[in-house]
Amino acid sequence: MSETYVLRRLIDVEGFDYDGVGDYWYVDTEWTEFESESELLKYLQDNIYDGLEDKPLKYKTIKDYVNEYGFQVFKRIH
Repeated sequence: MSETYVLRRLIDVEGFDYDGVGDYWYVDTEWTEFESESELLKYLQDNIYDGLEDKPLKYKTIKDYVNEYGFQVFKRIH
């Protein structure tokens, strides 16, 4: 039996309707799977940026990212 960690995020996506509406935005769900908690934390630390200073936020725990951004993390056992 093995376990992985799944990150669920809501993201804004730009779409285009060729029938006259043109550009529009909608919310989509993005799922990303990681082999370990440490891999997930490193991904978040490297890819979540402070909007003001444009530098990576280096929170110490996954829980800090979940609380700040509303992400969901699931442990998948298979």
